[in-house]
Amino acid sequence: MALRVVLRLLAILVFAQAVFAGLFLDGNEAWRGWHASNGMLVLPLLALVEVVLAVLVWRSGRVPGWIALASAGLLLAILVQGGMGRNGQLAVHVPLGVAILGLVGALLAGTRNLTATAAPTDPAASREALR
Repeated sequence: MALRVVLRLLAILVFAQAVFAGLFLDGNEAWRGWHASNGMLVLPLLALVEVVLAVLVWRSGRVPGWIALASAGLLLAILVQGGMGRNGQLAVHVPLGVAILGLVGALLAGTRNLTATAAPTDPAASREALR
């Protein structure tokens, strides 16, 4: 459950990055600070929390290893993204941002499918689990 909450928050904040970038590119320089703070502080810290949760859930046997591996890749991508942004490498920064949003979406979909398939399909078993 915590993993899904963190992934949802990451999805919102990654999307917010694009919004912040659009706002400052539209001429409002104040949004550049929001973009920088979110991208260099909030997102990396939240992605680190997500990696730790994914590894813990994987080690407990509740999710496949690809989720922990993709989570580590997400953290790495976010760190590279920050460096590319600081150095003005927009040819890498912009497409990598799109890829990050896609990876967060894939992780959300992957964890949703795992949760859905883990639910009991037998109505009797469902009633028993609720007792």
